Amino acid sequence: KYFYFDLYQGRQSKSHLFIAKLKKIYQSFNVVKGISEYDFKYTNDDNEKYENAFKKLKFRNDNLVEYKYKNFLIGDLIYDTYQRIHYSPTVDMQDKALKKIFYRAHKIFDEVENYFNNNDVKCVIPSHVCYINYGIISKIASKNKIPIIKIWAKNRGNSLYRLLKINEKVVNEEPPYYNYKKTFLKFNNVQKKRALSIGKKIIKKRVSGFYDENLPYMPKSSFNRELKKIDIGEKLKKKIILFPHCYFDNPHRYRHMIFADFYRQMKFFLDYSKNNDDYEWYYKPHPNELKSELGVHKKLLKDYPNVKLLDKDTSHKSIINLNPACVITNHGTLAHEYAFYKIPVINTGDNPHINYNFSLHLKSKRE
Repeated sequence: KYFYFDLYQGRQSKSHLFIAKLKKIYQSFNVVKGISEYDFKYTNDDNEKYENAFKKLKFRNDNLVEYKYKNFLIGDLIYDTYQRIHYSPTVDMQDKALKKIFYRAHKIFDEVENYFNNNDVKCVIPSHVCYINYGIISKIASKNKIPIIKIWAKNRGNSLYRLLKINEKVVNEEPPYYNYKKTFLKFNNVQKKRALSIGKKIIKKRVSGFYDENLPYMPKSSFNRELKKIDIGEKLKKKIILFPHCYFDNPHRYRHMIFADFYRQMKFFLDYSKNNDDYEWYYKPHPNELKSELGVHKKLLKDYPNVKLLDKDTSHKSIINLNPACVITNHGTLAHEYAFYKIPVINTGDNPHINYNFSLHLKSKRE
């Protein structure tokens, strides 16, 4: 059986004819309809229940991120879905479109829960486990100890292609980074030496500016010397570099973060920079940031003339030559790349390096 909850709900996708070709693909290997959002009917009781739940959020972003329904955390999925659909750097709690997604999330939850209660579901195979149209069914499956298996790949399916069994306690698409230290300690001495040797070769190759197949989404190394260089600026001032993530792309992919979203993360540090002119502040978008989305960064920095916007293709080599006092990210690979150069890295949320102390992991805004 297949499940289908459309993500974007554009004008064309409102009709069930939108998935006619998809149905034929499913039929080609004997898959028929299980749950489809096209069959959902909202009762007055549904609308009243969902409306009351929405009012209890009191229009606060943090309340939405932490929102639970029937003891399931779904607020983060609602938050990320809104940002993805509307390409909004943050969530507008007054937006009627948000309330519509909020209602949809609850209806999807109720219908999936009812389906699972009345059918012997053996396994769930989603394309993702984020957003309301994949994440809710995955979380319910996880709570019911139903295996979740998905295809995991990088670079749009062209690299590192494999099957991934989702951990029922941590429903995300990342390898089990939260167990890395424990896993490594189980290796014997020969395995440990071999693993450390492999790791050393990988990072040395990467920081030398060569293409790294472990980061297939980066066609050119960010350490490439041919990339753009920057002026050193005021030599007497220490430098702080802000590395924003894409504002629209699933900010809650890891287990937790200090800020409601990446936009609010950057806004916090930009506001902080205004009262800290002992430092020289820089802001560098990700090299894969789309041109159409670079405008969001430029618009944000209009209120912060003290912060220098770097070109997204600026070489890490050039930034390292600034000898920064620290760099700031949420979960970026630069947490190990800059640590390699003994430059302090501040992470503002859960990340693949969380088991280790070679970078800093903040637990609060005050910290």
